[in-house]
Amino acid sequence: MSDLYMSKKRTDANGSKGISQPNMEESRGKCMRSPEIDESKLPKIMEIIKTSASLIETKDCENDPAVKKELAGLQKKLREVTGKKRIAIKQFMAYWSYTSLENAARMALLSKPVRTGLTDEQITEIAYKVCRVEYDEPALDFFIKVLEAETGLNNITDYIFNPDEIGLALDASPEEIITKILSDKK
Repeated sequence: MSDLYMSKKRTDANGSKGISQPNMEESRGKCMRSPEIDESKLPKIMEIIKTSASLIETKDCENDPAVKKELAGLQKKLREVTGKKRIAIKQFMAYWSYTSLENAARMALLSKPVRTGLTDEQITEIAYKVCRVEYDEPALDFFIKVLEAETGLNNITDYIFNPDEIGLALDASPEEIITKILSDKK
């Protein structure tokens, strides 16, 4: 099983941390655990998102040079704290319309999933939990992106939330949806 998404640090007999090693006992269901983020960064990210969203909502960001400069500074801080060079501050401008400030910050801290070659069984485990909405909001968003990366299906949300758009019944079962995902994956 790929250890990329949910690695655990192992400690040797002297207590020093080594590289991540897979634990075969944890293998089943491991890929379904919520991804870990650096909790210490949450307050700073929340402050950046809240401040920038307020600026975007209340000020003229396009024509006021001082506001543009402040927003650019917040953009730079967001990229520094998250370590993401391409994250855009404007994607959080109306976060309150779809999520909480904390969830927006958690989503900003999540790494972008990359294809690691999960097995059909592992894809099935993740897809089943996504279909049943058994993850919290940031993890649900993350695992939808994992499914996109692993299956090559950039419309994976249609399979899960609008199965009638990909040839299934609107009330298709998770099993039917997963079978279709696996048959259509690239």
